[in-house]
Amino acid sequence: MAELPPQIVVGGRLLPLEVQRRRGTRAIRLRADAVAGIVRLSLPLRGGTADAARLLASHHDWLAAQVARWPDPLPFVPGQVLPFDGGELTLDWSLQYSRMAQRVGDSLRIGGPQSTLPGRTLRWLKAAALADMAAATQGLAAQVARPVAQVRLTDARARWGSCASGGRIAYSWRLILAPPRVRRHVVAHEVVHLVHANHGPDFHALLARLDPHRNEVRRWLAGHGAALHWVGRDG
Repeated sequence: MAELPPQIVVGGRLLPLEVQRRRGTRAIRLRADAVAGIVRLSLPLRGGTADAARLLASHHDWLAAQVARWPDPLPFVPGQVLPFDGGELTLDWSLQYSRMAQRVGDSLRIGGPQSTLPGRTLRWLKAAALADMAAATQGLAAQVARPVAQVRLTDARARWGSCASGGRIAYSWRLILAPPRVRRHVVAHEVVHLVHANHGPDFHALLARLDPHRNEVRRWLAGHGAALHWVGRDG
């Protein structure tokens, strides 16, 4: 029996097709992942390939409609306008500029070979994210009288932040692309986990005290969060 292809064309775009076989799965599930830019199929541990192929064919229009709503990629190229800190930042590249990235108003000036622009842009954004969220984390942690052992960055797709034992907190670097109130919410959420490891009533009461705009931020992330994962991607 023929295997499912590793890629499929949807709405004129060549997309990865990820097939996941899961124990306990009975029905075949199809999903267009707007964050990863992947079409996902969940199948039983055995069999189901032919049925999955038929499901893909019969749901092609549905998939195309889903993909059409995906955010546009924003690659790190000269002249690109990126979301940044609630506003916009234009990548201003020239061989005449210094190799060290420098923010000038609403532009980020970067020199050196153009081939190094993506890497330099990413490093600058990560440095800005770490400086901003490390300071915010320490400030809120002081309010709840809890020590922070480490603040680091990730590029996780499933969560914006995490708090591990020993006061180690991690954030997605992409939060620097979002408005400040969004970062404040995520930082507050993880800092509260220094006090309450679960999401019980005490957790939510303290979070409400540290971040009164949490519901507004959740709506923002639901509507705009996926687009942050397309910044720096070519397609």
